[in-house]
Amino acid sequence: MNITASVVSGSTAAAIQEAAALNQRALSLTRQRDFAGAETLYLKALRLKEHHLGREHIETALTTNALGDLYLNMSRLDDAESFLRRAIAVRMHAGPVFDAAVSIELLAQVYEAKGDLRQAKKTRLSNGTADIACGNYTCPGQTFPLEKLSACSGCKSIFYCGKACQQSDWRRHKRACKTA
Repeated sequence: MNITASVVSGSTAAAIQEAAALNQRALSLTRQRDFAGAETLYLKALRLKEHHLGREHIETALTTNALGDLYLNMSRLDDAESFLRRAIAVRMHAGPVFDAAVSIELLAQVYEAKGDLRQAKKTRLSNGTADIACGNYTCPGQTFPLEKLSACSGCKSIFYCGKACQQSDWRRHKRACKTA
């Protein structure tokens, strides 16, 4: 019985290591803007994680979030919304607060891209006002209370930790902002 358990554990550990390597390769392809190649690798990693860890595991949610982010970059907004909702459902209960806040911000950006700024703001505030991610994707990994953030003066649907982050994100955000 112990031999079987250790074989299963070893098999699962090997699969998870393979999935992690696939995630890293997919991230590299995403940075190179090879979205189709990244999608293939992320989906393979997701299948491995779902099979060995289950759909509700925090490690599975990592890949689910990455796929949502990728689909947002590909303008496959319905797919992005679906995967990000799955990631949020897990991250809200099993992950660090920052991870959930990042998934929520990405989902809000999906609604921005769909032209629904009201839903984008509602999504950003869906986890309360204590732990909100800055709207700038490249902001260092932390969350902020709402009172420490500034809303975009044009649309008031996105929040930034400071002027530098708002300026850095303007190229992306201006497509959805009412002031653009």
